[in-house]
Amino acid sequence: MSLENPANVLGPLQVAGCEVASSKIGEVISLDSGNDQKINSFSLIPHEFFEDVESKWKGRIKRIHIDDVFTAVQKAAEALHIAVAEDFVPVVSRIKATLAPLGGPRGEISYAREHEAVWFKGKRFTPNLWAGSPGEEQIKQLRHALDSKGKKVGEEWFTTPKVEAALTRYHEANAKAIERVLEILRELATELHYNINILVFSSTLLVIAKALFAHASEGRRRRWVFPTLAESNGFEVDVKSLDTIHGMKIVGLSPYWFHIAEGVVRNDVDMQSLFILTGPNGGGKSSLLRSICAAALLGICGLMVPAESAVIPYFDSITLHMKSYDSPADKKSSFQVCYWLVLLSDVHP
Repeated sequence: MSLENPANVLGPLQVAGCEVASSKIGEVISLDSGNDQKINSFSLIPHEFFEDVESKWKGRIKRIHIDDVFTAVQKAAEALHIAVAEDFVPVVSRIKATLAPLGGPRGEISYAREHEAVWFKGKRFTPNLWAGSPGEEQIKQLRHALDSKGKKVGEEWFTTPKVEAALTRYHEANAKAIERVLEILRELATELHYNINILVFSSTLLVIAKALFAHASEGRRRRWVFPTLAESNGFEVDVKSLDTIHGMKIVGLSPYWFHIAEGVVRNDVDMQSLFILTGPNGGGKSSLLRSICAAALLGICGLMVPAESAVIPYFDSITLHMKSYDSPADKKSSFQVCYWLVLLSDVHP
């Protein structure tokens, strides 16, 4: 059965339902990551401010459905930039032009993330006035910034009525945009309600197909092979069918967690019955057992195995138990890991 043709796994009504649902989703949802819905950006205002506020709704649905609120947000952002330029920039320029010893006043346009606001932040700054000096009118307008409860945020944060009005307009425009996006998504969800079972099934099928494609692609890159699945009665010997393939035969089996270019040791497995695997510590017993079990599990699932060729019978169950965890990537056996744990447990300050 091929997964390329939906009709192979869905009936005509289900296929038609998928097409209708897909068409509705395609008409509303933005599938190109909102390339025509860029986050606003202005040189005087920290980009994080616009990113935090606008990323909540931009790129969710196609702009054609929200063009009016999108334009309103853009105009509000431009007005905020103008207000910041007119009220904060002269103050910042005046502070920079002031000759002061080390530890003198500093000022900058900053983003108060907790309050989603752009304010003037002055360190060791006192709004002193000199008649006729640059920035005098702007300094007169400065007042301490307040939070949503009307409490002063801190001694360093300042704003002006013009900037606050621009901030309010910008946030209100974004709130309307968010509400519009949610409204459209709710309407879409209502329309798709009767196709929910088809959508869930199709989504599950898509995940499975994507996983199979990823497995096949990675398997080919690693030069894995599809095994031959042999009919088997376990490892019981049947005198009448001695010519039939029994047991598991794998040529060039390699640990699945290593790439072929890493120079791994390959093994041949011809398992007709019970066998006992022996060898020195760090000799690769755990790695071989893990590789055999992985190949058996992948094979009976119809997937590729890390070998040059493989004949795998059907197993009712596969069980692998290790006394302690080894670390194949670090080339440490189970005994080495256990040994180091014992040593570390005996270390005292």
